[in-house]
Amino acid sequence: MTPGRIISKAGGELPGGYWQSFRWMPHPELALHIRGYIGYFESSSQRVRRRELPAGEVALIISLGPQWSSIDPVTGASIGTLRTFIAGLDDTYNLVDSEASGAAIQVDFTPIGARQLLQLPMHLVSKRTTELTDLLGSEADRLVEQLVEAPDWHGRFLTLDNFLLTRIRRYERSTREIDWAWRQLDLSRGSIRVQQISEQLGWTRKRLVKAFRDEIGIPPKVLARVLRFRRALAEFNAQQISDFSQVAAECGYSDQAHMIRDFKDLSGLTPVELVRLYSPDAGTIERQPNSPEARSE
Repeated sequence: MTPGRIISKAGGELPGGYWQSFRWMPHPELALHIRGYIGYFESSSQRVRRRELPAGEVALIISLGPQWSSIDPVTGASIGTLRTFIAGLDDTYNLVDSEASGAAIQVDFTPIGARQLLQLPMHLVSKRTTELTDLLGSEADRLVEQLVEAPDWHGRFLTLDNFLLTRIRRYERSTREIDWAWRQLDLSRGSIRVQQISEQLGWTRKRLVKAFRDEIGIPPKVLARVLRFRRALAEFNAQQISDFSQVAAECGYSDQAHMIRDFKDLSGLTPVELVRLYSPDAGTIERQPNSPEARSE
C-alpha cells in the first residue's frame, strides 16, 4: 500500500469471517469539518448485525459494493435497503444488517462540517438515513464511481479529500454563533449547561433551539445528552471500571441511576451489556440468536 496519512489499522473476527479497517487523517483544511475517514472491508459467510449508536457526528457511508438492511428493533423485520447514505444526528440506536461482503468508506463529519457539505437545513437529515444521491444528485454518483475505480485506499482517500475540499470551499459557512455554541458542547463533551451557552450568546433559549434545528439538526440539550453518553462509553471501554458512580459523576450525570437510564434510552442496553459488545474499531456487533455465544448465555 502507498504510504500516506493512515493513522491506524485494525482487524478482527466476525461470525463466519473477518474484518479490517484503515483510519486516515483528512487534509488539514478539513480538520474543523471531519473527524476522519475509515476504509473497511469485511467478509463473512453469515449475516452480520450491528447496533449503530448515536455519536454526535453525521456519518457518510459510501458503498464500494455491499448493501445493508435497516432493521426494525421491535419486530426484527427489514425496513429498507441502504447503499451510499448520510446518517444524520440521532438520539437513539439503529440496527443494520450486512447483506454481502465487500468494502466501504465512512466519513465522520462534525455537525458543522455536514452542514457545510450539504447546504440544507440539518433537521431534514436528522434522525434518519438519506441516500446521498437524493441530496447531491449526480455529484454523488460521480464520487462513488471515482472511489470504485481508485486502485487502493490511498487513492480513495485522496479522492475524498479533493471532492470535499471543492464542495466546502464553494459554499458559505454556518453562522459563527452556532459554530461557537457547538464547539462549547463538543469540548465539554456535553457537560456545559445549555443555559450558560444562551446567556453567553445573549440569546433566548428558544432562539438557540431554533438555530440548532437548522444548523445542527437536533436541540442542544439532546446533543449534550448524546455527547455525555459517548464520553461515558469511552471511559468504560478504556479501562476496567467497577465504580459506576465515579464514571457517572465525572461525565456529568446526577447519579448512577441517571447514567443507566440514559444508556438504556440511547443504546437499548445497560452499560454492562453495551461494553460487552462494543469496540471502538468494530462497533457494536450483535450476537445472532443461533450463534454459540448467544446460546451459552
